[in-house]
Amino acid sequence: MYFNFKNYSVNYDENAHAFSCAYTPDGQTEEQPFIKKASVSVRSYQGELISPNDYKQVESKQQCNPGSHVLSIIYSDGPKGAPALELHFTLDSASLHIRTFARAIVHIDGMLQWGDEPVNSTFGIRLNAEDHNLRTACGPAFSIHDNALFDRLSDKALEFKASDKFKVRYDWNTGGYRFHFENGIDHGRVFSFKIHEDYCKRKFNIPYAPIDKRHGFNTPPVGWMTWYSVQFKANEQIVLENARLLSATFGKYAEKLCLWVDWEWNHKAFDGLGQEGVDTFTPRKEAYPNGLAHVAEEIEKLGLIPVLWIGATNDGQQNHLLKQHPEWLLAHKPEWCGQWWIDPSHPGVVEEYIPAIFNQIMKWGFKAIKWDCFPATFTICDAFHSKFYNPAISSDTAIRNVVKAARQTVGSDIYMLSCSGNTERDITFAMDQFSAARIGGDIFGWSDFIANSIERVFRFYPWHNVVFYADGDNLVLRSEFNTPAQARSRVSFYGLTGLPVTIGDNLPELDEARIDMLRRIMPVADIHPMDLQQKSYGDGYVLINLAVCKEFGDWNVAGIMNTNDEVLELKLSLESDLHIDTRNGLCYAVYDFWKGEFMGVYGDALQVSIAPMDTAVLRITPLTAHPQVISTSRHITQGGCDLNALSWDAASNSLSGSSKCVEGEVYRLTIYIPEGYEFVNADCADKAAAAVDGCILKVDINSASSGDIVWKLNFKLK
Repeated sequence: MYFNFKNYSVNYDENAHAFSCAYTPDGQTEEQPFIKKASVSVRSYQGELISPNDYKQVESKQQCNPGSHVLSIIYSDGPKGAPALELHFTLDSASLHIRTFARAIVHIDGMLQWGDEPVNSTFGIRLNAEDHNLRTACGPAFSIHDNALFDRLSDKALEFKASDKFKVRYDWNTGGYRFHFENGIDHGRVFSFKIHEDYCKRKFNIPYAPIDKRHGFNTPPVGWMTWYSVQFKANEQIVLENARLLSATFGKYAEKLCLWVDWEWNHKAFDGLGQEGVDTFTPRKEAYPNGLAHVAEEIEKLGLIPVLWIGATNDGQQNHLLKQHPEWLLAHKPEWCGQWWIDPSHPGVVEEYIPAIFNQIMKWGFKAIKWDCFPATFTICDAFHSKFYNPAISSDTAIRNVVKAARQTVGSDIYMLSCSGNTERDITFAMDQFSAARIGGDIFGWSDFIANSIERVFRFYPWHNVVFYADGDNLVLRSEFNTPAQARSRVSFYGLTGLPVTIGDNLPELDEARIDMLRRIMPVADIHPMDLQQKSYGDGYVLINLAVCKEFGDWNVAGIMNTNDEVLELKLSLESDLHIDTRNGLCYAVYDFWKGEFMGVYGDALQVSIAPMDTAVLRITPLTAHPQVISTSRHITQGGCDLNALSWDAASNSLSGSSKCVEGEVYRLTIYIPEGYEFVNADCADKAAAAVDGCILKVDINSASSGDIVWKLNFKLK
């Protein structure tokens, strides 16, 4: 039975007792299924299963109302005592509603077909969230409070409206999301589906395009930058010294490492006046005597990716092209970054000048680009708009055309960071052209970090790993600006939100404790938002709730940051605050990552005490009846990046797995042992040491080489 009203349709198979639903997007002709083969089953209040095949009569009815159509499927004349079953599909202009009615419990199970790459690009989200927490996810996670699936490839959201009897989960066997609905004991319930086209584009008024990862950074890059580390002291010697240390210190922890040569290569002060003989095409001779091509080559020899800063819309001195083409100049006005400003509306700028700059960067050998000065560029273009070659186009359009010319020049496989940071205008005007965008100002001190990183991430996080990588700027950890607690907080914030990790400290001067903190967030995990909502950071603390979904298990990693200078005493509800299901007596093992301590088993209430400006990172793992992993030491996600496989064999009472380890580093597995089991031994190709303390087993693996290590832990029943 096929039934259609405007955009929605239902196809009910009376023989298979299953239905499918489809949607026709505006302006298109072909239907797109979003529910496939949803099957219906019935169970009496006494627990007796009733098959729809047992009903002798199935009747369909249609009702056409002015603003909706209703398709009713009625099962009757069933087995003795079996109640009649009714399914009502109501289709209107905005949504599709499904109502079940029976004096029994009705179950509906089906596949949600949403997105071409559901495991990578379809996210469980909560629409219109209004709290002050950051909800993040690694993998196809879905929480009990989520009400939609978002597909970043198409910018479409599939919204659900249902009671708590409606559940969604990712099915690794079929490679898609499944739903389960139960009508409860009150005889009838309704659940609805509504499709939002161009969701982010319309909600945020942005030039939406799905994040393009052809540049090869499947997760945000890791690297080191000159500006925060050494500022105007940057030169060839310091850059290459830090490049060598970057490779030696972190090369085993991240697949790709970047070396960012920042704006000091053609600036030696904030006056914007430049110096004679130095411009966009000519580096400072005293700092880089062998030129930038030599620097890029030496960086690549170390296995690193060379990245260069550019301020292509202005220059401190008139370079050779601007001298040849004075008509390309818009204004002469000193700012911090330069004094000669180009006219972005001039065809010569778009077709010749910008390509010349970016071809030069490629010729020097740099493989990624940081493009700065957009806020100041907008200010200048607005102030001198009447002097545009073509004043009929807006400043936004003109500057966007300049960016598009650069992107066309370097190609789609070059990572290009927009160093914007001030307002939504300069962050979003060409966000579909950039790989990433800096979203705040400088972050040297703690108050700078709160205002220019944390608060900005709260506002712009909905676009992270959706349209581009949101860059909260460098990680500055040195003692000049941070206590150990503050350094730990900065690292935790970046690690649990999956932001780019760019080190902003001179590596020869950074202590081992802070270096180890950085290693715990390398590589950057593939993390996306679970709330497509711009938020503001609450007063006193920051709560980051990372949901990890792997084929072998699900858990949460909660980061609770105390931003004040007094001890924070906080009581959290796992269900309300962390969206963790605690119904039906479910309990969770909680492990403190930074302290390396098992905190205990909890139901719903969790009490934490956090030192001033410190962060607790807690893995919260649902308990099972057998021994299980509750933490790992390699990465802050505690298994999200390092656990490749995990399985329990009930026949042999063994827990087996495979982990990514780093040569020379002790890798710790922390195991919870429930009552009734006793640890026997550990099988591992590499040297392993095990220790039991009550219900906690800690297994330390000393890996002889970097790579995947297979291990097996054997237990016996008491």
